[in-house]
Amino acid sequence: MPLSQSFQKLMEGGLLTPLAPKLIPQPVPPRFRLDLHISYHQGPGHDTDHCNALRHATQDLID
Repeated sequence: MPLSQSFQKLMEGGLLTPLAPKLIPQPVPPRFRLDLHISYHQGPGHDTDHCNALRHATQDLID
C-alpha cells in the first residue's frame, strides 16, 4: 500500500495527524521540490509516498 493511502487511513483512524507546516528552508536545498506537496508535512518538498518521516512514524505504530 502506498504511504499516501496508509496515511489517509491512519488519519481517519485517529492514529496520525499532520505535522505543523514549516517555512521553506532558505537557501532551498538542491533536492527540495516546490512542485510536490506532502500531506504529512503540509507543504512542498517531496511527495507523500517518498516521505521518510512518515515511513518512520508508520513503522513506529507497527512496532
